[in-house]
Amino acid sequence: MKVMKVKSKLAFLTLLAAIGLFLLGVLVIILPVELVEDLIIIALIGILVVWGTTRLIQCVRIGKYPEGILAFALCWSAAIILFAYDYSQDIFAVIPSIIVGAVSLLMGIMRLLITINCIANKYKGAVRNAISAIICIGFGIFLVAHPINNFGLLSTVAGIYLIIYSITMFGDFFASVFRADMDENRTKRRVHHALPNIINAVKPANMISDINKKIQTGEVKSGMIVEEKESTDPSTVNMEILVHLTTQGANKFGHVDLALGDTIYSYGTYDSSKDKMGGFVSQGTFIIVPKIPYLKYCLDYQKKYVIGFGASLSQKQFEAVQKRIDEILSNSELFECRYEAALKEGEDGRDLNDPASNIVRDVGGKVYTVVKGPFRRYFGINTNCVHVADWILSESGIDAISFSSLRTPGSYYAMLQNMFKRKNTRIIRKTTYILADDIQ
Repeated sequence: MKVMKVKSKLAFLTLLAAIGLFLLGVLVIILPVELVEDLIIIALIGILVVWGTTRLIQCVRIGKYPEGILAFALCWSAAIILFAYDYSQDIFAVIPSIIVGAVSLLMGIMRLLITINCIANKYKGAVRNAISAIICIGFGIFLVAHPINNFGLLSTVAGIYLIIYSITMFGDFFASVFRADMDENRTKRRVHHALPNIINAVKPANMISDINKKIQTGEVKSGMIVEEKESTDPSTVNMEILVHLTTQGANKFGHVDLALGDTIYSYGTYDSSKDKMGGFVSQGTFIIVPKIPYLKYCLDYQKKYVIGFGASLSQKQFEAVQKRIDEILSNSELFECRYEAALKEGEDGRDLNDPASNIVRDVGGKVYTVVKGPFRRYFGINTNCVHVADWILSESGIDAISFSSLRTPGSYYAMLQNMFKRKNTRIIRKTTYILADDIQ
């Protein structure tokens, strides 16, 4: 197994990016609408030119000349047309306004569903989610109904978002320079403002495509790709945050669970008899499984790729994580799966294929039903695997995703990847698990 040493991103580059985004946000707010439209056109031209050229280079390297030439020609042609086009206020105000408005409406509806879920199950957060739903739906209606008239409003909101995102990057810079995340007694978390949810939601699918391309081009030589930060001690890794990638079924948006030592802890819908709406709503269940058999099960049986971010936690932080896990288990009861029930009746049970039976029979795990507390009901966009993993890590010092971002595996991956790239963070190793045979 080859281990690649990775250089951390230079802190001053983060600072420069933060300053650039902050200034861009201010400009978008204060500039006249016409100039903002010009900026959109320039940005589109730049993206088309860079992507077309990059794609050509990539395809030439792997011998796919027709595909590369076609991508280059299409992108550059579109860029030239945009450059030569007589700027039309209608087109470049209507299109982004309608797109952002539709996304805002979708996010508002999701927040409304979360509000209903909180009220129905007496969870905290109903008020703030209701306020967020009203804002998102109202903003979306304004943009979709009157896209041209409200383009100025869109520009202002976009500028504010860029400024807020730049503040996250400023925080990354100062944390890296002053080694704030490396304090052994640190349990407080810095809030990470993620990219728009619609981008993060499709990250798992994009990552699968990237891994498949590396396999096809021969870049991947083994079933595990291990990357470690330079000047770090990998033997200090005592926890791994696992992000699952698959194209199958409801799991195509990904899954997140935690590994402490040789044991995996995972929250999900393992009692399939309680599934509703294809598993979007279900009974909350929690499993404890041995790490290596579980990873092999995910790769072989479920046809997944798994990306693990290795964290080096202090003793205090590690104990805080374990305490959270114990708290979930104290609110849970051991679940008897169909396989165990069959054995009691003297039956074989090998043909049973429900998730809980697979975990118990094939992986040697235990399944628990969460009977009380905020995780007793699984809900795909709120009390899901990411929410539980994030809650377990709530006193670990690992960054947290802001409330304004829906907690998805894609957004969690983006946050962890950012921590892995930066200096002086607790995330020091990244392992991509591809083939089960190579996992030991």
